[in-house]
Amino acid sequence: MTVLHDEVIDRPFDEPPESPAKPDWKVAFGRARSKFSQDQCTDVAAALTYYSMQSLFPGLVAVISLLNIFGDGKETTNKLVESIGRIIGKSPSELSTVTTFIDNVQATPGGGLALFIGIAGALWSASGYVGAFSRALNKIYAVDEGRSFVKLKGTLLLITAIEVILIVLVALSLVLSGGVAEEVGNAIGLGSTAVFVWDLVKWPFVALVVIGIISMLYRATPNVRKAKGRLFSSGAMVAFIVWVLASIALVMYIGFTQGASYQKTYGAFAGAIILLLWLWITNLAMLFGAELDAELLRTRQLKSGLPAERLILLPARDTDGIDKKIEKDEKQVADAIELRVNSGGSMDAYTGRDNAETATARDFGLAMGPSQHGKVGNGSAPVDREPATVLTRPTRTRESMPTDPNDAAVYVQNSRDARREEALIAAAQERKVRERKTAQEAKVKKKQAEKEKERRELEKAHKDALPLAKEWEAVDAVRAQFAPRPSAERDRILAERESRRQAFKVEQAEANAAKAQEAREKKAFEPTAESKAFVPGEAEGPQGAPPAPSVLEQQVATEREKRRNDWYAARGL
Repeated sequence: MTVLHDEVIDRPFDEPPESPAKPDWKVAFGRARSKFSQDQCTDVAAALTYYSMQSLFPGLVAVISLLNIFGDGKETTNKLVESIGRIIGKSPSELSTVTTFIDNVQATPGGGLALFIGIAGALWSASGYVGAFSRALNKIYAVDEGRSFVKLKGTLLLITAIEVILIVLVALSLVLSGGVAEEVGNAIGLGSTAVFVWDLVKWPFVALVVIGIISMLYRATPNVRKAKGRLFSSGAMVAFIVWVLASIALVMYIGFTQGASYQKTYGAFAGAIILLLWLWITNLAMLFGAELDAELLRTRQLKSGLPAERLILLPARDTDGIDKKIEKDEKQVADAIELRVNSGGSMDAYTGRDNAETATARDFGLAMGPSQHGKVGNGSAPVDREPATVLTRPTRTRESMPTDPNDAAVYVQNSRDARREEALIAAAQERKVRERKTAQEAKVKKKQAEKEKERRELEKAHKDALPLAKEWEAVDAVRAQFAPRPSAERDRILAERESRRQAFKVEQAEANAAKAQEAREKKAFEPTAESKAFVPGEAEGPQGAPPAPSVLEQQVATEREKRRNDWYAARGL
């Protein structure tokens, strides 16, 4: 039996494929939410929180060291602590632990070489978070790490250094406000207008720098090469917005409750636990932004006609490490096979079982050929590979037919039995496939029939719940809402209208009576049937009078007249 497998799509080899289409935000958000759960991003965020704590203090050491170089040392850091305290609603005295740590770092003596070594060591330690984030993005883009240790660590250190410099820029921007900004403006010859403009654009500038930091992590850390595009990614913007909103919500919660629940549970460690919680929320926002960024790129590729349903078509930065991993895995598998062969047991101990599904799965894997893991291609077409032919038994070596007639007859009979057994197994497998497909179609039809039946029952129940009398009651209720209010003037008008109506009815009755009398008189002078028989040219009998209305017709006419009068009366006519 020949099985048609799905298209096997490999990563592009050199450059990312062009995807000029615009992303689909609705689809991307839905897929990002699903992938956020599938990739276990909450657990990954917890791991990143651990690396954040490991990298936090070395990163602070690097930032403080750079502030000592580019800033005014202790004064700059004190202003920065005051600015952060205003943002989170804390006084400088409540941040004594932070100020003590900064003072200890600044008080450490050392020359230029010692400062350089200290900054390099701090960057090396702080790069642990960037490395963990790189592994998280590799998981999101479904790619293995292929860069060597030296190349990867160099990239991580460079990214960490740039991030630290940008963080220093953010810190200086926060410090450069108010009186400090006025002093700096006077020192460099800027007027008060420039200082006022800076106070307005300071926070948007800080937001853009933070978004740039996140965008750099999204673009530079994973082992995929993205196409050149905008400086700020959409996922980074969403991550920044989510992070700001979540941080504000956490600050408001801590402010309203004064951290009572954390103080009661963790005691003196409440501050550290709150810091860990904030770092975890920060990493959650960044991972969701990364998922959204990847899914936006996927929707662009899909709308451009690229087969990116299961794999985002981006080339790997380096595949040397992937190839080495594949070779190592294949060597381990070969060693395992050799260990099994040398065990002395039967090679068919497992494959010889009467388990058609197990044998079929094994043979399908053998027929599919070697794994395509880590291979690269042009990314625009499926791998050129023949459909796999599934065998139902291990491949047997074809023996030559015996020369002895009796042995030949036995050989032929055994061959027929083997072919018959294989044909029966193949037919059974095809039947299972057909039955499963039929069962699935029947299940879908059954669900559709149940939904249609439920819809009809609801419609019928709705109609039954509102019979004709109820409908008329509803109509009367609506009419009553717009009925005029009773008054003496209205009663006078109604009385006049009723008198006119009665006079009209009397006139109509008199007119009808006159017409009836005239018709009777006319009929009296008309010839009878006997007399008309002698009149030449007359073939029809006399015209009879119209029949009198029945009792039912009179009741219907009376009811119609009553409803008409009620309707006019309700509207004051």
